[in-house]
Amino acid sequence: MNQALLEKYYNDQCSEDEVDEVLDWFQTKEGRAYLEQQMDEEFDELMEAETSNSWSEVKSDKLFTRIQRSQKPRKRKKTWVAVRVASILLLGVMLSSLLYWSTHAALTSEPSRPVLRSYVTEADQQNIFTLSDGTVIRLNEESELTVPDKMKGNRRSVTLNGEAYFDVARDPDHPFVVYANGSTVTVLGTEFNVKADSTAGNVQVAVVEGKVSLKKEGAKESASTLLTRNNFGLLDLDDGSITIEQVHAANYKSWASNHLVYSGESLAKVSRQLERLYDAKISFATADLKKLKLTADFERNNLETTIQTIANTFDIQYRINGRSVTWIE
Repeated sequence: MNQALLEKYYNDQCSEDEVDEVLDWFQTKEGRAYLEQQMDEEFDELMEAETSNSWSEVKSDKLFTRIQRSQKPRKRKKTWVAVRVASILLLGVMLSSLLYWSTHAALTSEPSRPVLRSYVTEADQQNIFTLSDGTVIRLNEESELTVPDKMKGNRRSVTLNGEAYFDVARDPDHPFVVYANGSTVTVLGTEFNVKADSTAGNVQVAVVEGKVSLKKEGAKESASTLLTRNNFGLLDLDDGSITIEQVHAANYKSWASNHLVYSGESLAKVSRQLERLYDAKISFATADLKKLKLTADFERNNLETTIQTIANTFDIQYRINGRSVTWIE
């Protein structure tokens, strides 16, 4: 169909013969597809504008009006006119119903609340998914994450119980917030790991890239702490205090990458990290053991295998009982 003729039709500038030509084309496969496409496009526009009380800009309303005007009976082509009118009336009913219910919903409904979805992982299970804003989240085992179906408003927010690794899509105008076990983690675009440990009463945040703000939920912004690349922050939920350490932050996502890397860290520092990674308690038979420097790159395994690997590196001994470990010479 000639686009110029369609424009004339839309603007009520067609002769009677031209109107018949357009209406005949509407009965073809191509014409019907065109009308369906127009309806789909205008339906999307209506849904996007559902908070507005005015529909004057919607083309479907004008299209419906034009089609109604073109339904004047003609002496010639009576059979085709009957077919055209029937199909056009059906189109009119669909369009007018769409306009009525969309307008009715906009005028009578309250602002819609976001639909929330919860993701839960069991033991030995992880889950990776992408939010509507492009943020990628990997949820560790025995964890729960609640997210909105669509990110709307000035703030993107999720709620975490357990542990997850976030690769946040950058959007300076819309901060990304993680509410985790009584803490608030705010970012603009970064990669970080969050572990909300309800048993230990703390929240751990390790920043791989970018910057995040950490504070106790409900606390003033002045009480927040800024964490940058390779910072580890531990928030004590009892008193709101935050401890910061310089670490190889990627090790805190070793539950996902299955890899541990150390570059000259003291065994005391390595042991603190292992305590957090494995929920273990590690002590030293002598103070000299704490000063040993570890440079290693190895696959993460269970606690005892990891301890054995480090012991072999230093040629030292250890004693292990469940999740309690003691380094000995």
